[in-house]
Amino acid sequence: MGNPSSPKEPTKDGNTTNNNNNNNNNSTKDQDLSSSLKRRATVAFNPTVALKEAIAGAAAGALAKTAVAPIERVKLLMQLGRELSSNSYSNDNAWQVARKVYNEQGMLAFWRGNTPNVIRQAGTASINFMLMDWYKGAMTPMLRYTTLQERAAAESGRTLGQRKRGRSLLSSFLSGGLAGGTTTTILYPVEFMRTRLAMDIGGPRPETRLYPRGMRDVFLQTYRLDGIRGLYQGYGVALGGVVLYRALHLGGYDALKSEVLRYKHDSSQSYTTPNEVGQPDDPPVVLSFGERFAAAQTVSIVAGTMCYPIDSVRRRLMMQAGKSIDVKLYRNSLDCFRIVWKTEGMRGFFLGIGPNIVRSFGGAILLVAYDGFKDMIP
Repeated sequence: MGNPSSPKEPTKDGNTTNNNNNNNNNSTKDQDLSSSLKRRATVAFNPTVALKEAIAGAAAGALAKTAVAPIERVKLLMQLGRELSSNSYSNDNAWQVARKVYNEQGMLAFWRGNTPNVIRQAGTASINFMLMDWYKGAMTPMLRYTTLQERAAAESGRTLGQRKRGRSLLSSFLSGGLAGGTTTTILYPVEFMRTRLAMDIGGPRPETRLYPRGMRDVFLQTYRLDGIRGLYQGYGVALGGVVLYRALHLGGYDALKSEVLRYKHDSSQSYTTPNEVGQPDDPPVVLSFGERFAAAQTVSIVAGTMCYPIDSVRRRLMMQAGKSIDVKLYRNSLDCFRIVWKTEGMRGFFLGIGPNIVRSFGGAILLVAYDGFKDMIP
């Protein structure tokens, strides 16, 4: 009588060989998963890398905002013209607003408020890019699957690459939103001062302006009347809007780049034999400047348009800081949404959207310039 444990003798269902293969496959999967989790667990905050990203982000932000400052000021005057006592810009198009600014305030007026804007944007960009990678690394353990969950997902038909790509996209969007919320909380007073300075329609002489000494006057006048709370007018709706915008803008750019790289990699591998895939001599897949700029421009336009109504509401709330309660038009952000919808309709939320779309060019410059400056820093 033969040995019942002999591999040549089939089991009751005749699948001894298949079971052994399955066990080997599961063991291989567990080893691969263990290696993957160990690699992810080593993700940590690197001060040198963070400083490099902060410097690159600050330089990119300053460059981008200075380049599009004239367009942004025209956009603000169109967006908030109804909040001015003179109401002189409420019904003008972008070209008419630009002509009025040039004729009444001079050429340099197009950059009025650009100093706090550069400070805010440089700080925002540096902190955003630095914290985004940090949040992404900190989020890795939370998005990690257990062995059992990984096996169950594998049995659902999704490949390991598909599951990893899905978690990568999710971490990109979440980390972008969290980084945006953090920077908004820190730098919101600077954004407030930038908006108030941009809406100062005085002439080229300092004595004709509402804030002749710039940021100092905005801060002191607002603080004297409303305290520190006045510098955070519209903060609540701004926080929600910025988290959404940054998730779409930074996270969307990161995700879109990853998808384009994956597509290019898959396309390049379709011309190689299976034995050649992954070999060290395979050329690295990189994005060209045009591909990065196209991805950046796409996410800038989509994110800016989707979040524009929130931006309009928070800036209207900014404009009533320092006013007495009986003079204020809006009690809070929800009341502002209601009044604008009732009195101006959907158009009221999108005043200045044309220049804003053109301004998205600056958002694309920011994202691409960040990549460039990051490569330049040793």
